[in-house]
Amino acid sequence: MADHIVDTNVLLVASAAHPYSPFADSDLPLEQQQVVLDWLAAFREDASGRMVWDTGWKIHQEYRNKLTDQDFGLLVVTEKMASARFVEVSYDSTGAAIVPAEFGDFDRSDRKLLASLLADGGQSSLVNATDTDWLEIEDRLLARGLRLELLLERWLRAKYAEKH
Repeated sequence: MADHIVDTNVLLVASAAHPYSPFADSDLPLEQQQVVLDWLAAFREDASGRMVWDTGWKIHQEYRNKLTDQDFGLLVVTEKMASARFVEVSYDSTGAAIVPAEFGDFDRSDRKLLASLLADGGQSSLVNATDTDWLEIEDRLLARGLRLELLLERWLRAKYAEKH
């Protein structure tokens, strides 16, 4: 594995799929949840794979706001904290990450992830399970040599096609 910027939905889905999870993700069949859980478990076991976060800790803050200490996703985040790599991201007065104008239409809440991916310059990938917003900018990211890792690619593309 490599270094990854992990969208919060990956941690949420993996946590829901974990056998001792206190909650369930109703949008996904269990077999899809299991794919995400298996990826996160493999990432956890890979000592060379690091999480990439912004220097403002906004990504980590989102993880902490959406997950509890008992969730598998946050357990992995905590274990990866010692080896995490940081990239410089600037924020505007509203707290949204500043991104180039060509990405001005991207979801403000996910801009911290996007800005981190851009700042990392292709050294890591953005890992996503269920958020179709990334597909809207996929071509622009690929044109910059950046990578998306879509854990549920077929399901995600079908969901995106339904919306559009």
